[in-house]
Amino acid sequence: MESFATYLLKSALWLTGFALVYLLFLRNERFFMLKRVYLISGLVVSIVFPLIAVRYQVDIPAPQIDLTPVAGPAISTPDQQSTPDKSTDFLLILMVLYISGVLFLAYRILRHAGSIVKIIRKENVTNDKYIKLIRSRHFPVSFSFFNYVFINPVIEAGEVKEIMNHEIVHVKQKHWFDLVLAEFLRIIQWINPFMWMYTEFIKVNHEYLADEAALQRTESPANYRAALINQMMASPVFSLTNSFNYSLSKKRFEMMKKIVTSPYRKMKVILILPVCAVIIYAFAVPEYNYVTNTVNKSSEIIVPDVVKGIVKGLVINEENKPLAGANIVITGSYTGVTTDNSGKFTISDVPENSFLVVSFAGYKTQFIKAVSDSEMSIKLLKDPDYKEPALIRREFPGGTGEKPLIIIDGVISDKSMPDIDVQTVESMTVLRDTQAIEKYGDRGKNGVIIITTKKKSTEAQANKEPEPFVVVEEMPMFPGGDGALLKFISDNAKYPEDAKAQNITGRVIVRFCVDTNGDATQISVLKGVHPLLDAEAYRVVSLLKGFEPGRQGGKAVPVWYMVPVSFGIDPSAAQAQTKPPAPSAATGQPPAGQYQLQKSASGTEAYLMAEEMPQYPGGDVELLNFIASNTGYPQEAKSAGIQGRVIVRFIVTSEGNVRDIEVLKGVDPLLDAEAKRVVSQLTGWKPGILGGKPVNVFYMVPITFTLK
Repeated sequence: MESFATYLLKSALWLTGFALVYLLFLRNERFFMLKRVYLISGLVVSIVFPLIAVRYQVDIPAPQIDLTPVAGPAISTPDQQSTPDKSTDFLLILMVLYISGVLFLAYRILRHAGSIVKIIRKENVTNDKYIKLIRSRHFPVSFSFFNYVFINPVIEAGEVKEIMNHEIVHVKQKHWFDLVLAEFLRIIQWINPFMWMYTEFIKVNHEYLADEAALQRTESPANYRAALINQMMASPVFSLTNSFNYSLSKKRFEMMKKIVTSPYRKMKVILILPVCAVIIYAFAVPEYNYVTNTVNKSSEIIVPDVVKGIVKGLVINEENKPLAGANIVITGSYTGVTTDNSGKFTISDVPENSFLVVSFAGYKTQFIKAVSDSEMSIKLLKDPDYKEPALIRREFPGGTGEKPLIIIDGVISDKSMPDIDVQTVESMTVLRDTQAIEKYGDRGKNGVIIITTKKKSTEAQANKEPEPFVVVEEMPMFPGGDGALLKFISDNAKYPEDAKAQNITGRVIVRFCVDTNGDATQISVLKGVHPLLDAEAYRVVSLLKGFEPGRQGGKAVPVWYMVPVSFGIDPSAAQAQTKPPAPSAATGQPPAGQYQLQKSASGTEAYLMAEEMPQYPGGDVELLNFIASNTGYPQEAKSAGIQGRVIVRFIVTSEGNVRDIEVLKGVDPLLDAEAKRVVSQLTGWKPGILGGKPVNVFYMVPITFTLK
């Protein structure tokens, strides 16, 4: 119904545009045949053009995607709200009125046409070359109906000849076609007053055409005018006929005069062109094209021209020395290489306008546009926040001196730490206390050291899945939605008894990857509270399975996901236990390190993460409920079948307000606008805390619109 209403509105505007131009500029002109073509064109355009969608491209800057975003709960907005729509009854009444008008007009046309058909069957028909003449007393006025001409038998022979000269023009020029088309459109657009005027324009112009041709055939123009006057008191039959006496007025007699006008006056018809341009633009549909802008404040950026093909380059450090083993990956794909011993690399089949991600341990990652017409030179800067891997110890600090359990490449080993060649170690993970015992039982009571060798890492690298995406076209979805995800975590998380006894509370933020099978992998604690709570949050997240995997270009891909796991006894205890470190005595500023500042699109600075993240009043569940209850599904998006997940990023200010709302990943302008509107209503936040004081912090909320 919404689609038909939209079509009806577009059709009415098209016809109104043609009617206004005719009324203001063409009605009194004497080029009748051109005016007929114009009027028929208006009818056809108002029927056909509303079915054509004109699209235009709008280039907008693509949002900068954080590599370590902090996400709140994902909100799934149902197709219909639980509260009844009060406008339903009003719309139903309008629909009933409209359909009643359509049925009434259609019935009236059919009834009148049926009455004429009955008379045709009863009366004698005289066939002529072009027309079929019927002399009938049922109608006082002479008129034509398709190729039938009706004349009252009381009319004198001389007057009949003049009437026939007129009516034969209607038949030969097939004016009935214009009338049928106009009546069809008037039934559909009966609520449009310009449609009724338009039908009159067509009929009057038909009479001008017939008068013009009849005057050329008559022997006496005076007799022709006299025949018109004699018919003046008769009444027209109905809308599908061309009556001889239709619109008999002084103006019609004036139009019979032969007045020579400039042919350039015909150019007035092109005045419809700017009207058409305005209507086309008004209903044009924008297609948003996200243009990537390279922004990297912390490292040197080289932005060469747009290229494609083979890309070669050299990666060096601040001392201009080559970096062997640096990783170069094409963004948005799985293609990547590492630099050789001389720091050089070569990548083939690089798409146009591609960007490269260049990284090396201990250096800041750089995003740079690919260039193929010359060898690229990429300089990486040292990362002052980078922490060297911990040294291998013989035993745990403060331990019992007993030998820990050592696992090398997934196999328990009898080796001692001094026997292991540090040069062969790629990575090492240390588990202590509860974590070690829970995973390895009594064997882990003295701690566990998990070692991955470089050889094993290389083999795993060759077989591992591609680097997970941060944002994709279709984000992962837990079975039952995000509410079910929160409930699963709440039902399965166990508050460690030791943590309860010590009143340890807080929120643990866990990051994990939803792989192509829909399982949680690569789990890590992004922001911890205490080893006891961190281990429990890690364990609960490891149980998450059965996600609908994320998709990019229709293909399942691994995607990073984050979830907060809150442990709390009461608000006062939670606040006491999560109290952050004090600011630096020297600077009075929050501590540096993993808490990075970034600017929003409008230039406002905010932290990507804080020691205490912002919290909505009532927590994540209330945030979920508020968005679900206040998000409406745009009717146009419903009608077009548009659905998907909109990811909105915003800043929770140090005063607890929301500002700088931006769509990181959009679906459609209709859904994007609704998501931003709802987020703008989120007020009363408890601000994020860093270094003992409130600060601006970025926050992200995915909002899902689904028609299921």
